[in-house]
Amino acid sequence: MLILGLLLLAGSAAIAAVLTGLVSVPAAGVQRRARALVAPEAGDEGRRHKLRADVSAESLLGRLTAPSLLRRIERNLVLAGRPDGWTLRRVIVAKPVLAVVGLLFASVVVTRTSSPALVVFGIAMIVLGYLVPDLLIYNRAVKRQEAIQKSLPDVLDQIVISIEAGVGFEQALSKVAEGGTGPLADEIVRLLQDVSLGMSRRDAYHALAGRTSVDELRVFAKAIVQAEEYGISMSSVVRSQAREMRLSRRLRAEARAQQVPVKILIPLMLCILPVLFVVVLGPSVVAAYVRN
Repeated sequence: MLILGLLLLAGSAAIAAVLTGLVSVPAAGVQRRARALVAPEAGDEGRRHKLRADVSAESLLGRLTAPSLLRRIERNLVLAGRPDGWTLRRVIVAKPVLAVVGLLFASVVVTRTSSPALVVFGIAMIVLGYLVPDLLIYNRAVKRQEAIQKSLPDVLDQIVISIEAGVGFEQALSKVAEGGTGPLADEIVRLLQDVSLGMSRRDAYHALAGRTSVDELRVFAKAIVQAEEYGISMSSVVRSQAREMRLSRRLRAEARAQQVPVKILIPLMLCILPVLFVVVLGPSVVAAYVRN
């Protein structure tokens, strides 16, 4: 009976997802790029964020959702690179749908048992179902920004080598974007596309800084804008930025290495020390019990 109830819950969740538009065929790359160009991106802190067209003022969920929550979801989508199949409207629809699924699961669990622990577990499933889309997007955004931060010094070194070989700065960026893979290469491609579509270099670099939470990339974008304004050599600017970012990457690695002894204390105290106590003190406890 419980299995049948779970199957009914899964079927109802699938039907609700299809009816609400949560599940659909992912858009092609060209269509996603077109929507990204039309939709305004989230800017720096303090700027008034605008919502995308898929959650308009006529949308019921858009009116019921807090603007701060919408801005946070939109920002996480930008940091995650707007993955295929994930839009602001789809995330907003997924949150109450998954919460309802958690509520149905909790009702099935509560009706079959009266244990307080299972009741708390059912309530936790409701909260978890509501927060799952946010957690997934946030996790993807964090991983993407970490990948950008890790690959930025190497990309700057490649740009420096290309500039010293006699290639212009824009051509060096283009070569790095063509030969590179990963989220940083995608951001450079987006930067070059914005410039080719008529956006000024200043606005394009500011947009690049607004699409990331990596401080090093923001500093690099601002340094390039200032170098163009004051006529500073691009090779010297990029070389100094690459040197500083390699140093910051080494410092981050050293800081993480210093955190290892502290983090290893938790598994040591919970897993290793109890077993060690049992092995060392167990025979003496058993011998004392037998003597008595």
